[in-house]
Amino acid sequence: MSDHLKAVLIVVMSGFIWSFGPLVVKSMINPQMYQLPYLVIRGTTVALIIGFYLSINEGSSFAKKILTIDKITIIGGLSLTTAFLGFIYSISYTTAAVTLFMLALMPFLASILAFIFLSEKISFQNLISMIIAFIGTLVMIYASAFSGSFFGLLMGFISSLGFSAFTVTLRSKSDFKKFYIIIYAGMFCAIISILLMIFQGQDFYLPLKNIGLSIFHGCIVASGLILFSIGSKQLLSGELTMLSLLEVVGGIFWAWLPILGINEVPNTNTIIGGLIICVAIAMNSYRFDKKRLQNMTR
Repeated sequence: MSDHLKAVLIVVMSGFIWSFGPLVVKSMINPQMYQLPYLVIRGTTVALIIGFYLSINEGSSFAKKILTIDKITIIGGLSLTTAFLGFIYSISYTTAAVTLFMLALMPFLASILAFIFLSEKISFQNLISMIIAFIGTLVMIYASAFSGSFFGLLMGFISSLGFSAFTVTLRSKSDFKKFYIIIYAGMFCAIISILLMIFQGQDFYLPLKNIGLSIFHGCIVASGLILFSIGSKQLLSGELTMLSLLEVVGGIFWAWLPILGINEVPNTNTIIGGLIICVAIAMNSYRFDKKRLQNMTR
């Protein structure tokens, strides 16, 4: 198996892990009432898990490196924090269809940013895969309610742009340095959420069930980010974000699975659109596998 194909499988696995996130949020008690405290706990959990991961792999040098922060680390951390906050506010002020539509723009936004800042070029086949995935998203949200405020739509776009910028910063880092971006993202998310709570006069309170779910969701996010970061070494920015769209398909499936208790039954368009996105993801995997076979025959 080539390094590229390994990276594809790793990033697809990150999307699969993230797909459990919506299920966790939907299982919370009054999730719209506890957005900011939830983000504080989730961000802190992400930072602690990544910090533990790095301390094991880097030993005593971890304490020194975490204090050595550069411009890329700050930009990447703030970008991921923006994605976290933007998603929460988007899903709260508009419909899931609008938020999903904005997230489908990630591969295109990441490719544009990577071309501008990293001079990354995108292959014709990957461009076609992105377009197919975007079409799949349009099919999924066809006839869905596009009601909601402009603020919700704007937050969805900002979330998509933030994660795209975060992906580009990962591509500019090497080895374990990219993981420090995630640590600072978790800390920035917790700090900014606390400041917003103070500004809004909101008490820091979460039901016990929500505390446990927030910590669990932090574990899900951190695990997916570790895999996503590992895969970023071999894949271009647009490819990374497109492959991670499996999170959307998986999230719908888990919300439907009766045994998990949410019981949101997807309509026909949702199922067809999800299958189209899976085809687009498979196209990327096939491209790398084909390249590997060609290299082996030379």
